[in-house]
Amino acid sequence: MVPLAPTEHPNQVLRKFGAPHNPEFPLSFAFGLVGLQRGWKPGSKTWKKNWNACMNCEYDRLIGYRVTSLTTWQQLCAKVGIKDSFRSIKQCKKALARVHVNIVDVLDLWNFDTIPIRFQNKEALATYTKANQKFFGRHLAKQDKVLRVLLRKLL
Repeated sequence: MVPLAPTEHPNQVLRKFGAPHNPEFPLSFAFGLVGLQRGWKPGSKTWKKNWNACMNCEYDRLIGYRVTSLTTWQQLCAKVGIKDSFRSIKQCKKALARVHVNIVDVLDLWNFDTIPIRFQNKEALATYTKANQKFFGRHLAKQDKVLRVLLRKLL
């Protein structure tokens, strides 16, 4: 059997850089490949600028365009492992406010049947985020109703 050729990447930022789409690769892995190909040093100004653009684009593609929908909030709860069926956005927000997950992991695993790691506390989340360099731009997250609920001040 001949493997299918990868398709265009659904993330506009990665598509702009010519990244092929492989649905088995998380977004951060695909970005890492692009960064290697382009010679971006992880943590450099160019790397950070493109990382933030990529993550923001992916968030907008998956969640951001429908933040006023209860279904979106319920879906987010399910994606982070909250099994309750909430009847209001307010109930979803309260439940999500008690969950410590890495936002990049949520985006990476959105299309997989895998729940991101849930941390016991903010400190454990901070340690993981720093060790894995999986930061989501705070200025972007603070502007968004959904992300603000998941945002934790880590630094």
